[in-house]
Amino acid sequence: MSELIHNFGIDWKLLLAQAVNFLILLFILKRFAYEPILKMLRSRKEGIEKGYEFMREADERLRGVDKFREDKMKEANQEALLIVKRGEESGKERQAEIIVSANKKAESVMLEAKRIIGEERAKLEESVSRDAEVLVRSGLEKVLGKVPAEVRDKELIHEAMRELKVVR
Repeated sequence: MSELIHNFGIDWKLLLAQAVNFLILLFILKRFAYEPILKMLRSRKEGIEKGYEFMREADERLRGVDKFREDKMKEANQEALLIVKRGEESGKERQAEIIVSANKKAESVMLEAKRIIGEERAKLEESVSRDAEVLVRSGLEKVLGKVPAEVRDKELIHEAMRELKVVR
């Protein structure tokens, strides 16, 4: 084997020096390059795993927020419907109150109109009565040819007026 080593041109001292150099280089690389790179890769892996965990938690929270939002929207819709229903009921009640009030006002207007009509009718009857008295007096003067005495005149006129009222 020493011949073989010699034929290939291998110097065992040189080979041993190269082996020592290789081991020193391996130690230096392991200590100053390989371990820091592994630490960096481990911390990066942990960061990525934390990111995934955070993402999962965020997804769960987002689903919870969506469910909460949907629940709140349902509640708000139900509350809005309830408010609208109350408003309609209040409107119907108010409408009934307004109708009752309007009927009362119409009734009072009708009563006032009837009262005014009654007063006007009484005035008109009085006016017609005076005009009729003048006509009757004028007619009596023409028929009798003379003006009767004041007492007879009044009695005749009142009698005629009573007869006119009975005819109506």
